[in-house]
Amino acid sequence: MPTVVQLPAGKALTVRAAADVFLDSLGNPNTVRNYGIGVGKTAERIGEGWPLASVADDEIGEALELLWGTAPVNTWNARRAGVLSWLGWCRERGFEGPAVPAWAKRLAAPDSDTPARSKMAIDRLIARREVHLREKTLWRMLYETSGRVEEILGVNIEELDFAGRRCPVKAKGARTKARR
Repeated sequence: MPTVVQLPAGKALTVRAAADVFLDSLGNPNTVRNYGIGVGKTAERIGEGWPLASVADDEIGEALELLWGTAPVNTWNARRAGVLSWLGWCRERGFEGPAVPAWAKRLAAPDSDTPARSKMAIDRLIARREVHLREKTLWRMLYETSGRVEEILGVNIEELDFAGRRCPVKAKGARTKARR
């Protein structure tokens, strides 16, 4: 159920007031923390006392570029997403304001430098006599499940479901899930 948020009345909504009300409307503390970085620093860069309606789109883009233009791709995308969400939230509530300009695009994540091995390459590794059974089993499980090394190494032998070809693993974030 959405929460009702009291907005300042009387005068134009300032950049800081819009940012604070937006962040207060979020329920998840992790989202508040992550969006707070992007929204808070962008609001500071633009000028917290300015009316939101007086801010131009390009000012938003320039602030993003100055703050996170040289940051890693995932950081850029996360901060941009927070600001985009903030400004969209303001527009949905009828407040005039800027938008993230089209030139401040979401960036594609770079490809991994880790080479992918083919099934034939894994089969050749497993067929070698000098490789121990433990390593052969690990390589096969990693390849067939696409699991993380920590997940596969944490498998409890007693919990293997041979018929269903599944086993419970401790996933990233300490959640338990099944790997096939």
